[in-house]
Amino acid sequence: MKNKCTQKILVFVLLTLILSSLLCACGSDIDSVVDNGYTSAEKGSGYLTEDYISDSASDSSGSSSESTSIKDTRKIIETIYYRVQTKNFDEFVSTLETQALSVGGYIEQSDVSGNAYDDISSRYATYTFRIPSDKVDDFTNTVSEKSTVTSKTINTEDVTLEYVDVQSRIKALKVEKESLEELLSSATSTTEIIEIRDMLTDVIYEIERYESQLRTFDNLVDYTSITVEIDEVEHPVVVHEQTTWQRIGTNLADNFRSLWDFLVELFVIIVSSLPYLLFIAIIVVAIIVIIKRLARKSKNKKKNNTSLPVAYYTPYNTAGESQKTTQPVDDKE
Repeated sequence: MKNKCTQKILVFVLLTLILSSLLCACGSDIDSVVDNGYTSAEKGSGYLTEDYISDSASDSSGSSSESTSIKDTRKIIETIYYRVQTKNFDEFVSTLETQALSVGGYIEQSDVSGNAYDDISSRYATYTFRIPSDKVDDFTNTVSEKSTVTSKTINTEDVTLEYVDVQSRIKALKVEKESLEELLSSATSTTEIIEIRDMLTDVIYEIERYESQLRTFDNLVDYTSITVEIDEVEHPVVVHEQTTWQRIGTNLADNFRSLWDFLVELFVIIVSSLPYLLFIAIIVVAIIVIIKRLARKSKNKKKNNTSLPVAYYTPYNTAGESQKTTQPVDDKE
């Protein structure tokens, strides 16, 4: 009896090990197919779609047409950031807007602030354009030609795997939807019909949600986001490489220009502040006059007090009588 139990345990353990090894082998095969496809895509063929992965599992050799298909279905979200300077602010902004519309793009967001550069502060703008991916070069060339680019950043995000995963989910949900529709057509009881309809509603909702996610991916991939920050300046910076003497000349010119701008701004501030300065001057003059008058009155009063005679008595005169005399009081006493 004990031997039979032991044999059963051994058989169960062996079956468990066999099943585990089979599952690991299947998983490694699938991972190798996906990893091989992903690596080959990164080397220049593009990323793989779900259909191509299944085809690669059956035929690893592939063909040139399949390679072209992979490249076309690669899903890359590109974002470009520019920081530019221009002297002709209005003309440059108008050129960008016209160029965006001509290539089939549009303005997603815009923000303009400040005044013209000959005022106290210059203008500053931020524009975000959505440009078709195949027309990005035309638009970026316009940005570079019509302005001075001080910085440029390009960010890319590959969402091919996420895109393929969403497609797989949609395909599986559609199969489930068809099965539920067949069950609904053959259902007889009211309870079964209600339950199947509830399940079908949930499946349809999931399909629509994933399809909306695919449309979002498509929009982000098909239209590149280009953000352009525009600074209006009177003298755009020099971005090309210069010799030592050219750098010295440029720095001297910039310093003299800054000094001149400072003097001009100072003169403008002084002239524009004349009403306030005149009002302050009147108040200061009035205070000075009042102080001088008060000081004069005080001095006159003090002088009048010092000029009054002071009476005193001498002890005795020659006749033996006291004599009253007057003597002015000295100012020092």
